[in-house]
Amino acid sequence: MMRFDPFREIEELTQRMDRAFGQSASAPTRIAPPVDVHEDDQGLELTLDLPGIRPDQIQVEAENQTLTVQATRTYDRKDGRTAHRVERAYGTLARTFSVPAKYDLGKVEADFDHGTLTIRVPRSEAAQKRAITVRSARVLDTDAPSA
Repeated sequence: MMRFDPFREIEELTQRMDRAFGQSASAPTRIAPPVDVHEDDQGLELTLDLPGIRPDQIQVEAENQTLTVQATRTYDRKDGRTAHRVERAYGTLARTFSVPAKYDLGKVEADFDHGTLTIRVPRSEAAQKRAITVRSARVLDTDAPSA
């Protein structure tokens, strides 16, 4: 379903290293939110965790067999307040998925509930399973006498 993307793996490792060694709070950050991908006869279902994001802050785009999810979580820094620890990730949350042609990106549905984004990508009509009636080439004549 999804191709191995070495750059995404390197990006995630870089993010972990930055958090471990105290990256500057002013540097822009790109975060890959965790995702579950399931498939059944109807199509794909992708579930992403986007805590602290409002539905109007989420962008879902489908184009050229690519599905992209993006949102931004900003750090609310208040004057006169000292942060002793900031462990939650802030910045751009983004994931991109290569979707095989057997799925119809024109009919994608997205629902957001309690910080969880669920995206459904149905199979295309041509990829739907259907039963085929088998016809016989030989026609039986029921009125003919049997030998």
